[in-house]
Amino acid sequence: MPNQTIKSIERTVLCIPFHERCHLVKTVRVNGWSMVDLYRVTSESGLEGIGENLALYGSPTSKEADFGRVVDKNIFDLLNDDTLGAGIQMALFDLAGKLVDLPCHRLLGEQDRDACPVSWWAQDMHPEEWANEAKTAESQGFTSMKAKARPWFDIDKQLEAVCNAVSPHFKFDVDFNGLLLGVDQAAPLIQKLESKYPNLAIVESPIPQSNVAGNALLRRKISTPISMHFGNPPAPTAVREGVCDGFVISGGATGVRSRGNFAQHHDMPFWLQLVGTGLTTIWSVHLGAVLKMARWPYIPCINIYEHPLIEDFTIVGGNVPVPDAPGLGITLSQDAVERYRVEKDYEKPTPRQIHTIHWPDGHDTFHPNGDYRTDFLDGKLPVFLPGISLDRRIDDGSDEFDREYRDRFPEEAK
Repeated sequence: MPNQTIKSIERTVLCIPFHERCHLVKTVRVNGWSMVDLYRVTSESGLEGIGENLALYGSPTSKEADFGRVVDKNIFDLLNDDTLGAGIQMALFDLAGKLVDLPCHRLLGEQDRDACPVSWWAQDMHPEEWANEAKTAESQGFTSMKAKARPWFDIDKQLEAVCNAVSPHFKFDVDFNGLLLGVDQAAPLIQKLESKYPNLAIVESPIPQSNVAGNALLRRKISTPISMHFGNPPAPTAVREGVCDGFVISGGATGVRSRGNFAQHHDMPFWLQLVGTGLTTIWSVHLGAVLKMARWPYIPCINIYEHPLIEDFTIVGGNVPVPDAPGLGITLSQDAVERYRVEKDYEKPTPRQIHTIHWPDGHDTFHPNGDYRTDFLDGKLPVFLPGISLDRRIDDGSDEFDREYRDRFPEEAK
């Protein structure tokens, strides 16, 4: 067997543009997700493993400070250490698989499926934009999409637009992130949506997850399955009290497998939510291949980027085949890596923004840089009103934008 000792680690920083289709909303909502740390781990035998994580999202992320814990160590002593972060751990598994000539999933457990479901992902957008996202997703082989439902858009009109744009079998999952606040508002709205739109498949965190009694009651009032992030409330409580039908599971290899085994023991399906480019997508497929209840479509968010960083990424019938080549089984696009490479100390600027909420009664309110979510979540503003909508503008460098920003938000402009 080739030498199993790790010789070196290299970190490359990339800034990958968002796809032009969703560039505005991603710049507003998740601007930092463009920043990707790429890790290359090399063994003494010369073989290389590749991994990644988003620099500003996910837990834990890898750091150069961790390199000393890895170099000169045996790779197989480190594989299950989640504290090394997603980028290094992924690269270690890729390298380990190449060392023993096995795909990553063979190092993770017993294979349960040959292909894994993967979902498209979208954030809060106008109805026609959601429809375009869903239509594009279906054209690229996806059969489901998960989107962020927000109280500054009319969810009824959004779902109507989506369902008119896609096939009847295309599924749509909606993440409220607790913004329906309570059963009093969640139950009638979800009941209305599920009666009108058969494409609606799953709702995630409709009200705050900490509200155990409320979630249990809501689950009895609606027919659409509820998904909640694993751990809040504690998983045994979630199962015992019947607060949800399945989970959202994230984390490192060891944590994901532990949570996945818990879900299997309690017959609870789940989404895998590991966010990144094509590398992370394929990594999640290897994990999902060995986790029996990972049967809800995974959320890697690969569709938000201009380039997936890997060659020949395809999805057929909503599924990604589980690779059988050694390691991750992917080919990294070196051209893309060079195109998006930036200095290690690069910080992506966040542009100034003007957000305008158009209220159903005809008046508008203006907000700098999207500072209104907390007011909705705290119940200071009415949620999910029919006819409400939002427009966003980012600084285009013009004198006109500068004057308007300064006039509307003098305190911010200081």
